[in-house]
Amino acid sequence: MNFEAIRYIVRKFYSKANRRGFAKFAWWASIISIVLGVVALIVSISILDGFQSAIQENAVRFTSHIKVFTFDRKPFEQADSIVNNLVKVVPEISSAYPSVSSEVIIRYKNFVEGISLQSLNPMKIKNLREIVIGSQKNNGISSEGIILGKMLAKRIGAKIGDTVVILKIDFNEASNEFHPNFFKFPVAGFFESGMAKYDDVFAFADEELIKRINKYSTSSANSIEIYLKDLNKIDSVVKKIETVLGYPFYCFTYYDLHSSIFAWIELQKEPIPIVLSLITIVAVFNVATFLLINIVEKTRDIGVLSTLGLKPREIVMVFLTIGYKIALLGSIIGGSISLLFSLLQKYFKIIHL
Repeated sequence: MNFEAIRYIVRKFYSKANRRGFAKFAWWASIISIVLGVVALIVSISILDGFQSAIQENAVRFTSHIKVFTFDRKPFEQADSIVNNLVKVVPEISSAYPSVSSEVIIRYKNFVEGISLQSLNPMKIKNLREIVIGSQKNNGISSEGIILGKMLAKRIGAKIGDTVVILKIDFNEASNEFHPNFFKFPVAGFFESGMAKYDDVFAFADEELIKRINKYSTSSANSIEIYLKDLNKIDSVVKKIETVLGYPFYCFTYYDLHSSIFAWIELQKEPIPIVLSLITIVAVFNVATFLLINIVEKTRDIGVLSTLGLKPREIVMVFLTIGYKIALLGSIIGGSISLLFSLLQKYFKIIHL
């Protein structure tokens, strides 16, 4: 096969001067269809992956990679020693902290809402610092009041410095009665995650304050928050933790907490092979159309080349090479546009996730 002759003929046939009339339109249609297909595919996958990353980032800000509870959700003693032993036994754990939470009612003036009051740990303080408004103590998170979700604060009309009432209802098993307990705390700051699941119902306070609300001892906790070195090992680490702790403890991952959202993202990714197939079919059809038009327009040239000794296989190779060049050019342009869009999204946040 005369590759030198094939390369020369391809350059001549592929040159701008040889694209005239409908062949020129078909050439542009082929390039544009490939470009649009590549851009649509890469950008859609990037957006879905970016959305998944944003969900993971926000989830870890408010909850740990793994949260350990007891089956009856009751507090357990010697929480610090349990956590220390767990960190020693499971090397995949980056850090772990005893945690206290409480389901309470918050009241400000005439507004009443049910909220989940969560304790702070060093990792949460680090993660929340970027999105907290106000509250300048304790490395950016106040230990003297509570931090409300911005949407929650807006709904009840509370501002930084205002005093809110926390109502905790306890059940007395001896008297078989419910007893309300009232606590007053200043609003130390607001946070805004962009996720209604947190901004609507979450509030943060110092661990000792929540223990006082729950009437826990200083060594008690009702959960353990665990952060891993490698999230890809989360399933195996969960099994290991449950084996080490045994009954009545069980693990709850951040994926379990947002299972519906992650399932939706995975569902959106399922049609991608079908879409890719359709894009490929359309692109191949357009390139084939261009090549057929080119063959028809260059019938005389093909006859001359055959007379000069070019084999049919070499003539076929000429047009296949032209098709390959069109596909490569469209893919490069489409990939470049997708890369540019991704960089603009990364640095200028064109689409807010």
